[in-house]
Amino acid sequence: MRFWNLAFVLFLWVSSAAAADIGPAAVRRAVEKALPLMQGSSQQFFDKSGCISCHNQSLPAMAVGLARQKGFAVDERLAQVTVNITAAVFSPHRQNLLLAINTIPAAPEVSSYALLGLAAENYPADEMTDAMVHDLAQKQRADGRWHNADSRPPLGHGSISVTALTLRALQLYPLEGRKEEFRKRIEQARDWLLTAAPGSNEETSYRLQGLGWAKAKLADIQKAAKELLAEQRQDGGWAWLPTLDSEAYSTGQALVALHQAAGLSTTDPACQRGAKYLLKTQLPDGSWHVKTPAMGFQPYFEDGFPHGEDQWLSIAGTSWATMGLALTVEPKNMASRR
Repeated sequence: MRFWNLAFVLFLWVSSAAAADIGPAAVRRAVEKALPLMQGSSQQFFDKSGCISCHNQSLPAMAVGLARQKGFAVDERLAQVTVNITAAVFSPHRQNLLLAINTIPAAPEVSSYALLGLAAENYPADEMTDAMVHDLAQKQRADGRWHNADSRPPLGHGSISVTALTLRALQLYPLEGRKEEFRKRIEQARDWLLTAAPGSNEETSYRLQGLGWAKAKLADIQKAAKELLAEQRQDGGWAWLPTLDSEAYSTGQALVALHQAAGLSTTDPACQRGAKYLLKTQLPDGSWHVKTPAMGFQPYFEDGFPHGEDQWLSIAGTSWATMGLALTVEPKNMASRR
């Protein structure tokens, strides 16, 4: 009997230690190291590819926007460069978007990510964003979902992610005179998400995010959050698939969904463990290395972000990790913006 009592006390001590608050100073250092590395590769990627991407422009813009909200100093010149690049790529397609001519590759995913990145940088609605959202609305399927034509996991994987992203894009850039139509579209998307079965952490996280954005019933959001929490590993991280190791992309993404959609406190043991995993796995240069499971179709080139052929998923993973950590920081005036 004494043995079991001792074991129970030891269990409580270990659990308490694992749940101890992460140091805010360590979190700030981690975010501050990651931001310039992410911001610096946007221009290089565009210069060498002639295009934009979800991984090098949109996700870093989302991370930079969130970090700015939390009081971190960001390079505003580079932030504006990312906005200018995105607008320069999409603006020439305006007429085609209005006519539903598919000259944007991997739409609606690319367009939706671009709009979320622009919104994070407080880009105002204009004729370009109106055309993008009009095109997205017309691409919704009869069952309420949006179909993902991309097949490069984890970013391009399944309809759950793109449905959540697109309903959010419609919320961020609504069209004048179409309020009722958009309300119905978002409700249809929410209803589809409620019955959708996730096949990866990407989909489990975005399903939770989508239900939160679409204001689903609290019980449905809590159930989705519980499913995501159940996928957390013993090391504190999450993985894209059960057969893979924990990594920063899935971990940061899960933390963002749990914070933003489910309202999980940053002091919650699961959030603390996830943040500790990210702090432990960040590399000295400020990045997180995430190995890509997808076969690339674009010619390889260096864009200024580390990790060679894994650089594009690594910058996406670094963006999610940065967002996951930044959400644990209380907003305050930390430094003047550069």
